[in-house]
Amino acid sequence: MANKPPSKPHTARRHVIIDALAIIVGVAGGLGAVIFRLFIKFFHKVFFEYIYPLIDGPKIGGVSVGLMLLPLLGGLIVGPVVYLVAPETKGHGVPEVLEAIIMRAGRIRSRVAAVKIIVSSITIGSGGSAGREGPIAQIGASIASITARLVKLDLYDMRLLVACGLGAGIAGTFNAPLGGALFAGEVLLRGFGLYDAIPLILSAVIGAGTASIFLGQRPSFLIPRTPAWTPADLPLYLLHGAVMGVIAFLWVRLFYAIEDLFDHLKIPSPLKPALGGLGAGLLMAFFPTYGVGGVGYEGVEAALLGMIPAMLMLLLGVSKMLATSFTIGSGGSGGVFAPSLYIGAMLGGALATLYYRIVPPGLLGDPLGYQLAGMAALFAGAAQAPLNVIIMIPEMSGSYTLIPPIMASAGMSFTVAYLLLNGRSIYTIKLLRRGLRIRAFSSYILDLVNVGDVMTERVVTIPSDAPFQFVETIFEENIYGGYPVIDRKTGKVIGIITRGDLEKARRHLPEETRRLLTARDIGSKNLVVARPDMTVREAYELMLKYNISRLPVVDEEGRLIGIITMRDVLRAYEIVTSQEA
Repeated sequence: MANKPPSKPHTARRHVIIDALAIIVGVAGGLGAVIFRLFIKFFHKVFFEYIYPLIDGPKIGGVSVGLMLLPLLGGLIVGPVVYLVAPETKGHGVPEVLEAIIMRAGRIRSRVAAVKIIVSSITIGSGGSAGREGPIAQIGASIASITARLVKLDLYDMRLLVACGLGAGIAGTFNAPLGGALFAGEVLLRGFGLYDAIPLILSAVIGAGTASIFLGQRPSFLIPRTPAWTPADLPLYLLHGAVMGVIAFLWVRLFYAIEDLFDHLKIPSPLKPALGGLGAGLLMAFFPTYGVGGVGYEGVEAALLGMIPAMLMLLLGVSKMLATSFTIGSGGSGGVFAPSLYIGAMLGGALATLYYRIVPPGLLGDPLGYQLAGMAALFAGAAQAPLNVIIMIPEMSGSYTLIPPIMASAGMSFTVAYLLLNGRSIYTIKLLRRGLRIRAFSSYILDLVNVGDVMTERVVTIPSDAPFQFVETIFEENIYGGYPVIDRKTGKVIGIITRGDLEKARRHLPEETRRLLTARDIGSKNLVVARPDMTVREAYELMLKYNISRLPVVDEEGRLIGIITMRDVLRAYEIVTSQEA
């Protein structure tokens, strides 16, 4: 009987399966983007062509009351649906997917995709200020989650497939396949390797291709020309990015300040989106033709075509900040990516006008470049996702020659906003408020486990009055590299002795002197400790900062309750990535 050929490794089969599923999810995500766009168009027609003529009345100070009421009516519909049917569809979508990835291995309820399409399309179609990326991200991720559960993927691959669904949806809705893949990898997975990259790319390309069959392949923004730039522009693009980083910080703070305001309002939660819609509607009524309501791309295109003066761009940028904060912060459903691009284009254009008044003529390139760089820089700072927009803005505008200046602005904005936001982003602050301390641009695993979950509780300790010979015996009879020194009377940790401390005393002190020493004299007094409620990341960062490999864990009174070492840090990965559901 002939020998059977060797079977392919399990990892190869795993690659084939996840890649095939990524293609399927890509098709579904692209179709989801198309359906979502059709729903937005349908509800926009319902509200603006059928309802608006019925409620349009006399203008007050030139402001249409009927126009102002449209987002309020949308909020009256959305509020009860969100709070009674699927509360996770409230808000901008990406934090909810990120939470599902982190806490539930990518499990998203099956109803989320359908409900998110309805509530987001009503919010945007009625004039609420929000973007498409958050909803389509949640829709695509929800479809992928259903698929992953049907084929019984393990937890790691379920997370990856959910990211593929998100990337496919974004790629489809913006016709930006590389941007969609990078968005999923950078924002959702927070970094990815080659194994992750291939399915992300496949799903994004298929998603964009599927959507283009129905939506066409035109860029998201039509620009009048390809912006020219020179090396002399780069210092100003860096400054431009720094300013946009400060604006991104202010935008995020404003967004959550208004969300806090609505959270503390003593009215039923299902009614809050209507009140937020009223605020957004008022701003939309003041600027009815400039995209303050809805997604706002018509306003962005007008700004890129040079049709809006600088002072008006400044007013529109601030108005979009407020309108979006009212819409989403009150409990409406929609994304923050498109509003961020709008704000960046308007304020970037206003800043460009200022630059051209200050800098001598002939030294700067095209002002259009500063608008496109402003779009990228604002989102890079607010979302802490610079790589994504460096590619996505050129994809959406068709101006790839501007990549170097965009890189300069986006990188600088990311750095400035990172410092001002303390490593948080407009997405992760939402999770922080739910108890998930996630830092932008870093793996989330170490943020999910507390020190108390992984610390070693049975700790060998040394009394502070123990003689030198006893300390030597402890090190000879045990394998550990260090031991906490405990005060016998109080039980508090007063120091720690490492093998390095012991060897140092042996080398530099005569035997007669060593006989007189106690553990208190040998150990390090500059004690760094951890608390059980710290995250493992916080403990790990302390170890790196002070170049140590272990931390005593103490209670509020300073008494020892355990110890955490680098080995325990690795256990955090095992806990989170365990294959047991």
